[in-house]
Amino acid sequence: MRTLKEDLDRYHAAGEETGKPSLASLRKRWNRAKDAECIDRETGEAWWPQVSKEAFADGIRAAVDGYWNWQASRAGKRAGKRVGFPRFAKKGRDRDRVTFTTGAIRVEPDRRHVTLPRVGTVRTHESTRKLERLIAKGRARVLAVTVSRKGTRLTAAFRVLVQRPARPRVALPGSRVGVDVGVRVLATVATAEGQVIERVPNPRPLEAALKDLRRLCRERSRRTRGSRRYAETQQKITRLHRRVADIRGHHVHNLTTGLAKTHGTVVVEGLDAAGMLRQKGLAGARARRRGLSDSALAKARLQLAYKTGWYGSRLVIAGRFFPSSKTCHVCRNVQGIGWAEHWTCGRCGARHQRDDNAAVNLARYEEPPAGGSAVGPVGAAVKRRATRKTGPRPAGGREARKGRRREPAEQPRDGVPS
Repeated sequence: MRTLKEDLDRYHAAGEETGKPSLASLRKRWNRAKDAECIDRETGEAWWPQVSKEAFADGIRAAVDGYWNWQASRAGKRAGKRVGFPRFAKKGRDRDRVTFTTGAIRVEPDRRHVTLPRVGTVRTHESTRKLERLIAKGRARVLAVTVSRKGTRLTAAFRVLVQRPARPRVALPGSRVGVDVGVRVLATVATAEGQVIERVPNPRPLEAALKDLRRLCRERSRRTRGSRRYAETQQKITRLHRRVADIRGHHVHNLTTGLAKTHGTVVVEGLDAAGMLRQKGLAGARARRRGLSDSALAKARLQLAYKTGWYGSRLVIAGRFFPSSKTCHVCRNVQGIGWAEHWTCGRCGARHQRDDNAAVNLARYEEPPAGGSAVGPVGAAVKRRATRKTGPRPAGGREARKGRRREPAEQPRDGVPS
């Protein structure tokens, strides 16, 4: 990080250009400087031999990735929120983790121990039976392992190259369903014929643990920061949050695995979950945001994106502005319904439940042709807003600009030769 910052400062001050930052180049520079940087102030000895080389390589890799994400965001080539210049990880705020790609990485035959570089052989809380069986049969190869701290526990996540069977294992290859995720119900699964197959209840783990969480937060506020009891109470809060996340992840994984294994085509909505969490100023907005976060609306789509490839099914993502909830699946009428759970169509008089109606409309969703306009599955045009072709326009028109307009790809990158 300091090296990248110094290169940029030299470029701004004297116009000195350097090579493009990469893991290989920065790692060479680090190897030349580590004897002078990693010195114990008390003994005067170098301490870097006591630490795994993967700890340094992982930090360099993260710095390089953060740098190029920043450059891509500045040039307008990276979607999503604007990315700033990379910064140092802060202890207690950022997640403690390290990735090992070389060295002794093994899953022991007893299925209760794993061997990690520098750490040695450690016992696991969970059985490694499935992974050890695939490795023993020659169907899997360990590429890397990431050790991270999750609350009060250490988690070892193995990155594995698995040989999966080529034949599809979907129970109903011809089945097409729409899945509407929500807060009242975790997911509603329906067919294009209007039949609701399943309503998966929402466990709402955060809501169930909210009473204990508030009590622990009040207890922590009465402690002195840095004291032993403050640390004990903070540990209880961390364990509670970890349990909430584990319960939520368990139910979402069960849902997505069942959908990918059962139905040939799964249609989900491309919700802007982050935008929904930014709503403020409305009545009950705080409790609504908490409920949206507790439901993990975006997790189902992310997990289905790779699980459908595993099991031979297909994932279809409906457009973000597709009116699934407010379109009557009987007469194709589109009307505003607000936050109502039940509503009546103003044209045909049909009575609808919000989630059931949305799931049926998603099952009938037809993908727009390449280059064509987006049309909903019931023939209603989908309202679109600004697209990527709609560039920024300054106030006063083009006559207010000085000089020619630079395209995003032509924007200069600091310290990198064009």
